[in-house]
Parts: sequence; structure tokens; C-alpha cells
Amino acid sequence: MLYKMLPLTGWEDCPYVKDHAAIQEALAGSAHLLVMGFNMRDAWWVSPNERLKSVLIRNEELEQPSEPPFHVGICGAGIGGLLTAIAVARAGARVTVLEAAHNLGEIGAGIQQTPNVSRLLRKYGVDKVIGDNLYRVKELNLRRKDGTPIGHTDIARVEQAIGQPWWLVHRHHLHQGLVEVARQEGCRIHIASRVDRLEYSSAEKVTVQAESGTAYKFDLLIGADGVQSFVRKDLFPEVKPRPPTTNCAYRAIVPYEQITRDPIAATLVEKKNMEVWTGEGTYIIGYPISNGRDFNMVLSHHCKTFVSDVEDVDISEVRAQYADYDPRIKRIVDMIPGVQRWPLLVTGPLDSWSSPRKNVVLIGDAAHSMTNHMAQGAATAMEDGAFLGVMIREVVAGRMSLADAIEQYERERMPKAFHKQQVSFLSGAIWQLPEGEPQRARDRTMDREMKGEPFIRSANLYGDPATVLEVYGYDAEAHAERVLEQWRTNGKRRKDEGLGIEKPVAEQYINWFLPKKQKFIANL
Repeated sequence: MLYKMLPLTGWEDCPYVKDHAAIQEALAGSAHLLVMGFNMRDAWWVSPNERLKSVLIRNEELEQPSEPPFHVGICGAGIGGLLTAIAVARAGARVTVLEAAHNLGEIGAGIQQTPNVSRLLRKYGVDKVIGDNLYRVKELNLRRKDGTPIGHTDIARVEQAIGQPWWLVHRHHLHQGLVEVARQEGCRIHIASRVDRLEYSSAEKVTVQAESGTAYKFDLLIGADGVQSFVRKDLFPEVKPRPPTTNCAYRAIVPYEQITRDPIAATLVEKKNMEVWTGEGTYIIGYPISNGRDFNMVLSHHCKTFVSDVEDVDISEVRAQYADYDPRIKRIVDMIPGVQRWPLLVTGPLDSWSSPRKNVVLIGDAAHSMTNHMAQGAATAMEDGAFLGVMIREVVAGRMSLADAIEQYERERMPKAFHKQQVSFLSGAIWQLPEGEPQRARDRTMDREMKGEPFIRSANLYGDPATVLEVYGYDAEAHAERVLEQWRTNGKRRKDEGLGIEKPVAEQYINWFLPKKQKFIANL
């Protein structure tokens, strides 16, 4: 339950308190705080050290505060669903999240929060909740599988250019932070609420029924329920996520304390950075999480057949696959106690993400699951949610219809997500090129970055200037604001009539570094 804490000097003005005299008499001469229950029917006083007193003051005339009339339901309390819940709640909507699991949590290991989404964690205050478990490194080192250095990304320089941090975090810590902030924003999160029936075609409101029998009505339902989405299956039963190749991944965590006890492996982690080894049909990427306590690894490989479900694997198979890798990382692989094989499933591209009435819409893996090679799966879902939040703000304010909001969301985000699906796949292909001339041609593109010289283009997409700006420099909310501006002017882009400079062009080339008060054509 949420509470509103009011100091004794000022609580008299609380609009929910009707019987001021009775409460004032009960608290006379006290230096305690008055605590109002969120349902505004209970009030009790608390000492400065926050120990509840035994006296409960009940005021039956305390009124229930009104809730926002526009009600959004979100199916799925994963990373994308919770970020969306926060964005939509901040937009002024009432938010209810339905999660199938009986406990809130996130399956998996580490995750990158690249600058395109770290900006959202900072804006919404999630970073303050997670704290030191958001870890930063200074560089990425790219090697051949034998350990020969071939590429390098100065991550600190990327952060400086974009103005946002590049964080590494355990999924559990990220999820915890999102849950806490979502609740602070007033979102209701219901666990053990697996959705098993939808009705969205016969009325404006969407009816959602959970397996428990509880029914909900929403103005908008957002399907954020992952790659095996129930919502997507109901909207588009013919769509089935598929593995584009036989590429799969193992995920593992090894404590740094254990690594440093091995004299060979220890030399690798003297500096805690992001490390990548590339081989024909395989690669390993590793980085620190949990405030630098653990070394998180993703081990990419190919199987003999296509894999569509998580599989248990004998650890001896994993060790054999990387037996000819750099001895330092091989020693760490040998420390892994056990793993599962995870499929890399791709969804779409779809022709639509929404219902005909535009009262049901998909985000994240439900709409556009992708391979993991650019660390953009969850990030793209978070972008969806942030963009959608800006659109919903206009709906709540009465400046835009729901249908228009969803149409703009689909029109802008669908090609963006499809592009990232392609870039992610190709990044994996770059890291897993055949030995010989393909690898040598790739490595030559990184010669200048290895020498510390300026470069314009690189096969290392984690540092390639164009890719960094396009993917990691993307701002979903700013994109949404530009779309709104064009929508309000029927597609006409605003420009300085005297100079003929359009605002988006000015934003891209000059306003990104100018102080707020000195921005070019700031009057537009």
C-alpha cells in the first residue's frame, strides 16, 4: 500500500481530511507525522523514527481521490512492459499490468543498457533505484578467437559524444528498479494473472480475462508479453517467431573472485572491460555486472539443426566448442558449472502491430524479437514504450485520438525496429565470419581504431561512428515529439522562413551541442 506522509504543520490543508478538529485534538502536543493511507480512509501517526503508534485514527469521511479516466492495460511485466508502464503512467493514464508469473522477476543474466535507453532510466529515475549495480566500463576489446587484438571501442568517448552512460547490469537488478519506479508512478501490477481471453472487436474498450476468472476493461491493451506473446497470437495467429539460422547462445556468469584465483585467467580481468572473441561460426562476449562482482558471458554458436526452444546442454559440449579459444577465456569457460542453450528467434517484420480498432497494440519481442548481437532486444522494447508514452500523453490530454496515436506509433516504430533487426543480425555475421580473407577484410577496417587514429567507418559496429549515432544515439521521446509536430501541421516540417532551415535538420547538425538558450531557430 502507498502512503502520503504529511507534517503536522500543513496537514490541515489536505483536501481529503474533513474532520480537522478531531485529528488535531488527537495529535495535540505531538511532534509526530500524520500518515494518510492511499485509499484516504485511514490515518495514523508515526514517530520520527517511523515506529507506528498503537492508536489508529479512523475518519470515515475521507474521500477517494479520482483516478485518470484513460485506462491502459499491459500484458507482461518484463523489462519492456514495465518501462512502458512507467512512460504511460507519466503520460497521465491509469496503468494496470497483468503478469502471468506468480513472482516478479527476470530470467537471464547480464544485459547492456546502451545510451539510447540509459537516457530513459535516468529520466524516469530508475538509475537512482538500481544504484551501483549499473556498472560502466571504459572500453571494448575485440579479438580473434586466439586472443589477437583486432578492434577497439573507446566506450567513454561514445558516452561523451552522446551525453549518456553505457551501463552493464544484471537483469534482476534492472527489473527490480523498474518494478519499484512503476509502483511509485501508481501502476498496479498483478501477478499470477495469465491472460487467456481477449475481446477487442465488438466495443471500443478491450475486455481481458485472466485464468483466475478476473476480468478487466481497458481503453488500450498493450501486448508486452514476449516472443511467445498470447496477445500477438490472438491478433495474428499465423505469425510464428523463427530462428533465421542455426545460431544459438549460451549465457553464463562466473564471479570475478573465482577468476582471479586462476593465474592465467586473472591476467584477462586486471581491468574490468567488455571483451569479445570472434571465430568462424562462434563468438564470446563478456563484461562485468553486479557492481563489478560477476563476469557475464554470452557464448554464440551454431547447431546442426534449427533450435526454437530452450535446451539443456551437457557442459562438456560447451567446453569442447571453445577448446581452441584464447587460453585466458577458455579457463573461464571451464569454470561455468552448467548452461542452457537459448534460441535466437526473430518475429516479423509484421504488416501491423495493432487491432483494427487500434485498441490493442504490440511492443517489444511480441512485435519484433531479434537476434542478440547488438544488445538491442530489450532496448528496442523500451524505446517502443517511451515513444508510445508520448503518444498516449496526447490522447489523455484530448489532443489526439487513440487511433491516430497508434497509427503514428506503428508508422514510425515499425521501420525502426525492422532496421535494428537487420543490423543486429549482420553484427553477428560480422563476428562469425569464415576464416581466411573474409576475416582479414573485416579486420583491415579496424586498423585505424587499433592505432588510436580517427576513423570514419568500421566493421566494429559497437564503435562505427554512423552506427553509434544511429542506434545508440537514438532518443525515442525526441523522435515522438518530432512526429507529433509534423502530425499537428499535417506533415509539413517547420522551418525558419528566412533561412529555410528545417527544425529536425538543425537538431541533427547544430542544436545537439548548443546550450538550451542558444539553440538555432529556438523560436520554432
